[in-house]
Amino acid sequence: MRLRCSAAAVFVVFLALGQSRIEAGVIFTDNFDSGASPLWGNEVGGWTAAGGVYQATNPSNFPNAYSSLPFVLNDFSIDFDVNKLQDGGVWLRSTALPGTSVGRTGVLLVTGGRGKTGTGLYWHIVTDGGSYGSVLNEVDGLFVSGVSNAHIRVEVSGDTYRAFVDGSSVPVTTLVTGTFTGGQVALYDFSRQSFDNVVLATVPEPSSMVLLGCGVLGLLGYKRRRRQRARG
Repeated sequence: MRLRCSAAAVFVVFLALGQSRIEAGVIFTDNFDSGASPLWGNEVGGWTAAGGVYQATNPSNFPNAYSSLPFVLNDFSIDFDVNKLQDGGVWLRSTALPGTSVGRTGVLLVTGGRGKTGTGLYWHIVTDGGSYGSVLNEVDGLFVSGVSNAHIRVEVSGDTYRAFVDGSSVPVTTLVTGTFTGGQVALYDFSRQSFDNVVLATVPEPSSMVLLGCGVLGLLGYKRRRRQRARG
């Protein structure tokens, strides 16, 4: 009997394995209660953990104050709290470019912004480390600048970047770009806002899940053939 690896068959195998086997895997957490994890790069801005939060003691925009994590990721999610949102954010699929005016390439989700007067979120696609580029897919009216606290979740999958606020299942802003396929996560600050409760998780790529399903189906078929031979 020839075993065919169809999408439907893979789906059935995943159901049999259980949802927990294919969910995102948490690879890093930090609540800063005991200081900052040594994995933080603290490249620019003099980042420090005090009072259970993490912030740049010297926030800056050119070059931007950033602290990165060492993981190079493709599809992933990051959750974090921001206190007193004003002007900062998070770099996604980013790479450091020392000596440039911005200091990184990648996708940047900005919290607040607009000269520290913004009230929402928007994106930049930074390709040369020299400028932030256009303001993309901005949404306003989410926060009070310099006052509001918020929980933000960003999901990066394929060419799609989605940002969620305060546990909502509906993204408040979405960006689609194929400019970057992988890179680091880094926190960014230009306003002395602070960060807390960072959770970084990987998400299995669809191709990886299909390969896993095919492998499991192959093992099942091998066991079936062995049983048939033993009976014969």
